[in-house]
Amino acid sequence: MLSRRRLLTLLGLGAVGVAAFWARAAAYRFEISRYRRVLLGLERPLRVVQMSDLHYGALVHAGSVRAWVAAANAQSPDLVVITGDLVDSGVRLPGLGVLYRAATPDLEALLEALGQLRAPLGVYAVWGNHDNSLPEVKRRLAKALPRYGVEPLSNRGVWVREDLYLSGVEDYWAEEADPRAALAGYRPGRASLALAHNPDYWDFYYGLPVSLVLSGHTHGGQVYLPGLGAPWTPSYYGQSYLGGFYSPGYSPASPPVHGFVSRGLGVTLLPLRVNAPAELVVFDFVPG
Repeated sequence: MLSRRRLLTLLGLGAVGVAAFWARAAAYRFEISRYRRVLLGLERPLRVVQMSDLHYGALVHAGSVRAWVAAANAQSPDLVVITGDLVDSGVRLPGLGVLYRAATPDLEALLEALGQLRAPLGVYAVWGNHDNSLPEVKRRLAKALPRYGVEPLSNRGVWVREDLYLSGVEDYWAEEADPRAALAGYRPGRASLALAHNPDYWDFYYGLPVSLVLSGHTHGGQVYLPGLGAPWTPSYYGQSYLGGFYSPGYSPASPPVHGFVSRGLGVTLLPLRVNAPAELVVFDFVPG
């Protein structure tokens, strides 16, 4: 016969097991978030799909990327943007060694999956901190991505349409980001959409001609606990930039430019998501 203490212990362990199973399953589900927003300078409507924080590698495999690509294509986007961390660099914890190793992933499978993205105005990407942590992988991707229809934007911009200038900067932590260089080709009066992996970098867009900056990086916290929030976020501003739209103002969560943070698609550190669902973001921008 079970004692009361033993029964409660078993129930507690069962609850922990169920919660862990649920959190792991949630890590590989994603939702589609849709927004309709004025983008100043546009002359006609524009649909943009944002993919962010794929973290392809030990915890995220090609099957997930293919599912995200299929979902992106199903939205019939005019333009697709990827806001950094295409690959995962692995995690080393102080005193504990390597939690999981950043083994060189099968980049061909990643490239083939991303090569299926379809958008008449193109597919563009910027680098994130995990990409920069694997310099050899990054060099291989930088060389191969254009052959698969994905154009990296590293401190440069392009006119994707006569009324839309798209720019992208290196990752903030690489200390090589240069928004002025990225915006050098911009002409006043048109829409200016910028890509920057880390929303902490928005401060450096002060006074520059940008209609909206798209970012990722924080994963919505990846684990968000009721009453506590996210135990850890890779941001100087703590939990200020967990996701959604941000408008200019005077608080840490009010950058000098309009910005949007995606919760991203992949996971890092652990294959868990709690109250921070992965998302593929669809923007329907309209003229202002």
